[in-house]
Amino acid sequence: MSADVWLDGSKLTFGGRNERERDVLTDAILTGRARSVYIPIIEAIDPRLMSRLSGQCRAGVLTQRLLPVDGWNEEIVDMPALDPLRHFARVGDRPEKWPFSRRRIYGEDDVHGDGDGCQVMHEFTILCEPLPEPGHLDLYAVVCIFGEEFAINLGEPEIASYERWLTAHDGTSPLYTSDKLPLPPVFE
Repeated sequence: MSADVWLDGSKLTFGGRNERERDVLTDAILTGRARSVYIPIIEAIDPRLMSRLSGQCRAGVLTQRLLPVDGWNEEIVDMPALDPLRHFARVGDRPEKWPFSRRRIYGEDDVHGDGDGCQVMHEFTILCEPLPEPGHLDLYAVVCIFGEEFAINLGEPEIASYERWLTAHDGTSPLYTSDKLPLPPVFE
């Protein structure tokens, strides 16, 4: 079975992806049925190149979500708030880095659905997260490729509000909170 593995300080910690898997894993370890642990090492990626790629993906995500809106093209092209990420994705010289969130939300070979399920190759959404200042929000493109979720802030090089959102929603991906685009109340 697969399990989540993370470092907690200097301690290696195991856990299931849900309560049932955690109980099965705990039982297997305590009864001695689990005698071996295999930890695949995810190859390191260049964070700068990945954030540039994530920045490029944001254009497709935003465009797809805004297609039904009249005037969407001019709005995206003329929106000065997108210029810093647009420049970083194209040139990569400033800012020096643009952080992004990266985490595995399901196995790359997982099959979803009942019976003749399917493998999800990619999925995406936009998340609007209100900031403490009235009228301000962070806009995130959230893209999942073969179970690995990447989120990037479209307006500024930070991901703190995305991390707060994840904490407030018990780590649930914005991809799975609703079939409705997750917008703050002022935009609904």
